[in-house]
Amino acid sequence: MKRLLLTSLTLSLLLGGGLGCRKPKKVVDKTQGQTAPELLAKGEALLRKGKWEQGRAQLRLIEEYLPSSPEFPKAKLLLADSYFFGSTNNYPEAQVEYQSYLNYFPRSERRDYVLYHIALCHYAAIMTSERDQSETKKAMETFQQLLKESPGSVYAEQAKAKVIQCWRRIAEHELLVGIYYVNSYDYPAAESRLKGLLETYPEYVDRERAYFFLGEALRKKFVSQETLLQFNKEFLAKYQKREFSDLSASDLARYNLDFQKFSKEEIVKYRQESRGFYQKLVESYTTGEWSARARERLVEMGQRDLKEELDS
Repeated sequence: MKRLLLTSLTLSLLLGGGLGCRKPKKVVDKTQGQTAPELLAKGEALLRKGKWEQGRAQLRLIEEYLPSSPEFPKAKLLLADSYFFGSTNNYPEAQVEYQSYLNYFPRSERRDYVLYHIALCHYAAIMTSERDQSETKKAMETFQQLLKESPGSVYAEQAKAKVIQCWRRIAEHELLVGIYYVNSYDYPAAESRLKGLLETYPEYVDRERAYFFLGEALRKKFVSQETLLQFNKEFLAKYQKREFSDLSASDLARYNLDFQKFSKEEIVKYRQESRGFYQKLVESYTTGEWSARARERLVEMGQRDLKEELDS
C-alpha cells in the first residue's frame, strides 16, 4: 500500500514538475518598437513607390500587432487597395481584403467605397458572355446593395451603369445558350430558354436574334418526349388502362390514329407560333440581317403551306 502511494506521489510530482517547468511560448513583436503611425506612414510611402510587397508587410504589422490602434482601419483599407490598384491587379485577393475590412468595420464611413470596389472585383472577373455568369450576378448584386444602402453615394451613378451592363451581359449569355440549343437540335430547350429570356430581360435582350431563333426553334420543333409521355398518360387514363401491354389490337389502332391527329395539331400550333415571331421581327425591325432572314422564312413557309394544300 505504501509502495503504491509512493509511486502515485512520485508520478504526480514528476507530472506537476514537468508542467511547471514548461515555458510559455514567447511572442515575437516584429514592430521593432515602431508605432502604428510610423508603420502606416512607411507602408503608404512604399506603396506610392510601387513597392507593393514591402508596403503590405508594414501594414500587416499594424494588423497583427496593433489592431486596436486608430491607424488600423486605414491600414486595412490600404491593404485592399494595394491589391486592387497594384501593378498586377490581384482582384480576388483585393475582394477578400475588402470583405475583411467590412467584417471588421461594418458601419464604416467608407462602406460605399468598399462595396463599390468589391463589386468591381467581381466585375473584373467576368469573362465573355458564353461562360458561366456567376461573377456577373455577384457583381450586380453588390452594385445593387450599394444603391440600396447609399443611393446618394458618389459611386451611385457608376453603379447604376454597371448594373445595366450586367443585365445586358446575362441576357446575352441566355441568348447564346438558346442559340446553342437551336444549333444542337434541342428545340424544346431552345424554346424554353428564349421565351424565358424575353420575359425576364425585356429591356436588355437583343430582340432581333431572340425573335429569329425562337422562330427557328418553333419552325423545326416536333412533339417532344415530355409531350408524348403526357399524351400517353392521358390516353391510358381515358380508356381506363394501366399499361400499354393492356391495350388490345383495336386499342392500339385507335392510339395511332389519335396520336397522328394530336401530333399534327401540335405541329400546326408550333408553325403558327413560329410565323408569329418571324412576323414580329419583320414588323419591328424593317431592315437588317435578321429581318431579311425572317422574311425568307415566311416566304418558305408560305410556299410549303400552299404545296401541302394543293397536294391534299
